[in-house]
Amino acid sequence: MKISRHSLIFGLSYALDILGKNNLSHSKSTAYLSVMISREIGLGEDALIYYAALLHDIGISDEFTSQQKYLISMKRHCVIGERMLKKLPLPQEIPAYVLHHHEHYDGSGAFKLSGEAISKGSQIICIASEFDDTFAKSEYLDRDLALKVHDWLGRNRYMVSEKIAEAFDSLIKREYFLFDYFNHETKYALSDKIVVNDEVYYGADDVEKFALCFAEVIDQRSPFTFYHSTGIAEIARRAAAHLGYDGEAQHKMYISGLLHDIGKLHVSTDILHKDGKLTPEDRFEMNKHTYFTRKILEQIRGFEEITNIAANHHEKLDGRGYPYHLRAEQLSELERVMSICDVYQALTEERPYREKLPPEKVWEIIDGMTENNHLDKSLVEKIKLML
Repeated sequence: MKISRHSLIFGLSYALDILGKNNLSHSKSTAYLSVMISREIGLGEDALIYYAALLHDIGISDEFTSQQKYLISMKRHCVIGERMLKKLPLPQEIPAYVLHHHEHYDGSGAFKLSGEAISKGSQIICIASEFDDTFAKSEYLDRDLALKVHDWLGRNRYMVSEKIAEAFDSLIKREYFLFDYFNHETKYALSDKIVVNDEVYYGADDVEKFALCFAEVIDQRSPFTFYHSTGIAEIARRAAAHLGYDGEAQHKMYISGLLHDIGKLHVSTDILHKDGKLTPEDRFEMNKHTYFTRKILEQIRGFEEITNIAANHHEKLDGRGYPYHLRAEQLSELERVMSICDVYQALTEERPYREKLPPEKVWEIIDGMTENNHLDKSLVEKIKLML
């Protein structure tokens, strides 16, 4: 396995944007703005700024606190973000930039740092992120909106050093810069305009570290599924080994298990935490998660097989699964194995609406699903011997 660092981070950053829901290009737009400002001041850290901006919200939750607790919330997600990024094979500057990306030059930020105690990278990401939070939903660039942009920068220069404020001011005075930013036909491709020279490729072990990190993002949203992704990943890897697959396939199953529910970042925690049966409306929202799992993972070059294994875990052999209604002949053996692992793990976990089930009941339910041609019977029998 050989995965481009750029492709991996770029793809996974989309998961952070669907978590926010309100702005599906926030990470990428912030990365674009950040690199443009960085280049304007001649910082010479394109890749560091780019990746830190793509990942700056990795510690955030979609459960926003009250305005009175805003700074506490900002500080918390910065600390969580730094902790998570420190576990990854990344330059140390990246978690450091993320830790302080809500600091203001005048000392009014989350940690109350001020002046040159805040790195230029953190300052740049701060003002870029705040700008996108303010203007991402603006529909059409006319003179009034352009004046509002200039006014906004005038009121928010306190966030950054004068050098960075002047650089941003210089950019927005160039018409093309705002035309690009407010052109909604190309908004989602803004970061494609940034060419970052990066020849770093990750092997399976490092890709797994990223997958574990994002599994934490997924599972920490619900105390009832906190170990769901890691549990499935372990079972899936063991199952691949038990069935005679080589080491690379075992790695792919482990990574697929960690990321199979990444699309649940699009699902409201009200539904994830619901104590009781889901309504048809709830179920409709919940079933979107496999679609978004595919949309996130298919952006990563080299993840083609992983994407199918992860995103097809709710497909059934009789074509009655979702979201593509694939039939048996369209599902690989490893995709069928992942479906079995997902059902087994779910049934053996405690959920808001029930306690975990005893082994005999678990296999009774799974056997019933094989009789209904939902799961592969021959694979179920082999996996039973392992579990």
